[in-house]
Amino acid sequence: MPAIVKSIAPSDFSVNLFWDIDPATLDFEQHRKYVVARVLEYGTLEDWRLLLQRFTLESIIAVAQTLRTLDPKALSFLSTIGNVPRRSFRCYTLSQSIPTCWNS
Repeated sequence: MPAIVKSIAPSDFSVNLFWDIDPATLDFEQHRKYVVARVLEYGTLEDWRLLLQRFTLESIIAVAQTLRTLDPKALSFLSTIGNVPRRSFRCYTLSQSIPTCWNS
């Protein structure tokens, strides 16, 4: 499943993405969900480009489809550029069954 296109180090990304861990210990293969979620929700455009250099678009979408939560803008972005229906994302189907008390 994972197709690595280019070797990218955690230090190449924005420092705010991995503030809660030691970036030197981050393994992209072992922590793929964590890295993809952080870049999609908190990353810059440059972080997105680095992620695309590290993984293929298909593998990023495959990982994002398994995430329990994802920002609605990130979900729409991936759905649009990957030509993938929103219904195929786990976070979309879970959010439909959980009512909220306020409009967020």
